[in-house]
Amino acid sequence: MTEHVLRFALRTLYAHGVPCALLSTAYCLLLTVSPVYAQYAPVTANDVVDLSPTISARHYQYWPGGQLHHQPLVVPYITHGPGPWASDLIILDENTATQTDTPAHMMSPQDSGLPNAHYWGSLTNEKIPAWQLLGEVYKIDGRQMLDQANNGESPLFTLDHVRAAEQAYRAMGPGDAVLYWSGYDDKYDRPMPEGSGLIIDPMVGTAPGWPAPNFDAAEYVGSRGVRLMGLDSPSMGALGPPQHIQAGPAGMFQNPLALESHLGHFKYGAIHTEGLMNLDKVPNGSLYIALPVKHENSPTVETRAIAITNQTLAADLLKAVKGKRVADLSVVLSMRHPVWWPGRGLGHHVFPYSRIQPVNYFDGPFGPYWVNTHMMDSQTGTHVDPPAHYGPPPGFDDSRYDAETRAALGEFEARYGKLKRTEMTSEKVPLHHYMGPARVINVQHRVGTTTQDTWPASPRITVEDIESYEKIYGSIKAGDVVLFHTGHTDTHFRRFERDQPDLCVKGPLDGLSEGWPAPTPEVINYLAGKGVKHVGIDAPDMGPVNAKASMMTHWAAVNQDMIFTEYLIGVGQLPPTGAFYIFLNPKVENNHGGPGRAIAILP
Repeated sequence: MTEHVLRFALRTLYAHGVPCALLSTAYCLLLTVSPVYAQYAPVTANDVVDLSPTISARHYQYWPGGQLHHQPLVVPYITHGPGPWASDLIILDENTATQTDTPAHMMSPQDSGLPNAHYWGSLTNEKIPAWQLLGEVYKIDGRQMLDQANNGESPLFTLDHVRAAEQAYRAMGPGDAVLYWSGYDDKYDRPMPEGSGLIIDPMVGTAPGWPAPNFDAAEYVGSRGVRLMGLDSPSMGALGPPQHIQAGPAGMFQNPLALESHLGHFKYGAIHTEGLMNLDKVPNGSLYIALPVKHENSPTVETRAIAITNQTLAADLLKAVKGKRVADLSVVLSMRHPVWWPGRGLGHHVFPYSRIQPVNYFDGPFGPYWVNTHMMDSQTGTHVDPPAHYGPPPGFDDSRYDAETRAALGEFEARYGKLKRTEMTSEKVPLHHYMGPARVINVQHRVGTTTQDTWPASPRITVEDIESYEKIYGSIKAGDVVLFHTGHTDTHFRRFERDQPDLCVKGPLDGLSEGWPAPTPEVINYLAGKGVKHVGIDAPDMGPVNAKASMMTHWAAVNQDMIFTEYLIGVGQLPPTGAFYIFLNPKVENNHGGPGRAIAILP
């Protein structure tokens, strides 16, 4: 057997769950001289720009709609003490701050019989392919038009602006993310009462509207093959009288100007991001990424947008993006799926995932458009655990913990050191920690290694599992994102069925089935020693189903300023090394978790 064939065979065995420790010593020694796999470069703080404002109840960032649209709220309903962690109820209108609009937002379904019914009218958020959420930054500069309009009307990006951008830069086309740039949100997204200039003043006619494209500009951009657009205004819809007047009976269903702007993109199945900021910091050629939460059957969704501005890294990633080599690693958020944490037994979590549908529909009082509101625990679906989820705030008195938590904390601190205090909620996590080269460690061989008499219990992911991986694929380095591939979510994430137990979350918690594999605190500390700041897992939680053991794993991350992404799915699509992982969640103020979207750019 040649060395090449031997290496291929061993990697295949490892990829199918056979740990290196079970392979012969001679074979493993051979693998230590394997060449390093090609991998994307890590990201530094200087390589990425945040394009989303913080969502805050102190700002007026949601759409005016009387009693239908909802102000964003974050309600802490589980706090540190008596238990070990904190969580929030998040109430978010989809049309708040940075948001993604799909065609279903303003195009009714094709068979509905409503105005503007179209083939793309059923294209809701969860159906958007992952590759369409990224693109090469292509800015159309409209800064000179800021505030240059009558009160209550928008200055418009026209076809002339688009063609001028093409003449100055290059022809736009497939794979681009066309961004209409005026600086509007940077100027007007402020705390109230000053923040009335963002949406309120233009809507009531006491200030000029935000810049937005007219139909002809939007339609031209879509006709060039562009399927992702964005702008740094609250809405792609312009304020003012319509430009395309429909005569005769069709005039009964006259499209407002705001609808014209949207339809120019939507007629091509394109999506766009509204409410961006900081476009002045993003040069053309950067990689634009706008990740909406994966709500089922939602037309316009709360989103976090960023740009990777390191031109070398961006160019490398864009080659894969333009080849549509992007994997979605997020579970769908649905009231019919086990996407929230129920607790053992009857549970004490009073805020599972809920969707208020619709806040408004096409034939509603504020039509013609569709939008929902979401109510969800901050640990819902694919989400991030920031340090503040388990790390108590400054000044916290440990006596506020209950006896079980105090006992576990005493054991933790005796073994691993004093538990840190932290204020790092999800919006305060350094942006570059959310992404990096993916190191995928297959731990499926741990499944089935507990016995029923020990349940609820989880198999242990150990340092030896990581060392075995490193013998084959090289040392893990600072800036890498480590992903544990357990296979748990792929196997057990299913819609609820009568008389069928949920074996994804509830069954393991209640001891009806084996828990998901989970890392020990030693694993977290080992990875932190390598410079890793982000660890993900395709299971509902990074901690095991045993409460005390889960505390230990999470507390270890707190002491290392490390974040977790939990409840991934489809991690097996990724090679052991060579992909680039990104998780983003809406930038909600004081959020102790954060439902979001995880993707990977493949080699």
